[in-house]
Amino acid sequence: MLGKKKSAVGLDIGSCLVKFVEIQGLPKAPSLANYGICRLLPDAIVDGEVMDREVVIDTVKTLFDTRGEKNKDVVVAVSGRGVIVKKITMAKMKESEAQEQIRWEAEQHIPFDINDVSLDFEIVNPDAEGGQMEVLLVAAKSEVVSSRITLLREAGLNPVAVDVACFAVQNAFVANYEAKPGELIAIVNIGSEVTNINFVQDNTSHFTRDITQAGNDCSQRIQKNLGLSTDQAMDVLKGERPKDIDDDVLQSVFQSFSEDLSVGIERVLPYLPGGTEKMDRIVLAGGGATIPGLASFLSEKFGVPVEILNPIKKISYDPALFGADDVEKVAPALSQAVGLALRG
Repeated sequence: MLGKKKSAVGLDIGSCLVKFVEIQGLPKAPSLANYGICRLLPDAIVDGEVMDREVVIDTVKTLFDTRGEKNKDVVVAVSGRGVIVKKITMAKMKESEAQEQIRWEAEQHIPFDINDVSLDFEIVNPDAEGGQMEVLLVAAKSEVVSSRITLLREAGLNPVAVDVACFAVQNAFVANYEAKPGELIAIVNIGSEVTNINFVQDNTSHFTRDITQAGNDCSQRIQKNLGLSTDQAMDVLKGERPKDIDDDVLQSVFQSFSEDLSVGIERVLPYLPGGTEKMDRIVLAGGGATIPGLASFLSEKFGVPVEILNPIKKISYDPALFGADDVEKVAPALSQAVGLALRG
C-alpha cells in the first residue's frame, strides 16, 4: 500500500494580512495544494501583539472555510519585541554539552527573565578551530508563544510547531535558491509594520534586525498624497491603478519610500559580523517586495544584485489555483507561510 504524501500548512498572521499555504508531497516532491490571503481589520494586531482576539480568530476561521482548507495542523511563527535572536560566542563544546550550558549563557545576553522564556540554539561553526565557537541563540517569551498557541486552538486549529518569522522566510529562500559559498545575502522581509533584515551566509543566519520602514509607511503616503482610502492604497501597492490617478505623484511616493528603506538598511550594515559593511546580494520578500521601482533603486544604491523572492520557484503548483491573480505579485507575500509549511 502506498504511503500517504505528507502535507503541512504554514500560517502567517501579520498585522495587516492573514496568509496560509498547504504544501503536499513533503519532503521530496513539494507541491502547493492550497493558499489563502485575507485582510485583517485595522489595529487587530499592533506591534506583533493581538489587540482584538475575536477579530483575529474569526478572520482565520473565515479564511480556512472560504478556501476549503481541511488540514488543521499548522506551523506558525512568532516575532516582535518578545523574540530575541542573537549570535554569541561560547567555549567550544559538543552540542549535548552546549544544551546544558545554554541557559546560563542566555541569561548573560537576553533582557528577559530566563524563567519566562523558551530557548533554542544552533552552533554556527561546529568545526571551528581554537577554543571558541559561535552560537545562534533564540529566545522567545513563553507568554508570546503560549498566547499564539491558545489563539489558534480557539480558531479550531492544531499548532504543531512554532518557528521564528525571519527563519521561516530564510527557509523559503534556501529551498528555492542557490547561494555561493561565503556569499552574504540580505533577506529583506517587508511587512506592514516592520521590515526584518536577515543576513544569511552559507545557509546560516549571522545577524538579524528589525527596522521601522515598512509597507504601512508607503500605503499612508499614497493615501495622503493621492487622497485614496486605505483599501485603495493597498490595491495600488498590489499594482492596480484607480482612474485619474496622478502617476507622477505616485512615482515620487515610491521613490521616497525606496530612499527611506535604503537608509534603514544602510544603518544596519555597520553591525554586520567581521566588521564588513558589504552585502553580496539583496533578496526582497513579503507583501512590500513588489513595490514598483524598489528593487532597481536598491540595486543601484548598494551596487549589488536585488531579486524578489519567489517562495514557490521550485514548488510545483496548478496555475489555476491562483485564478486571475498574478503569481509573481502574490507569491512574495506567501514567503513566510511557505517557509513554515516546508518546516512542517
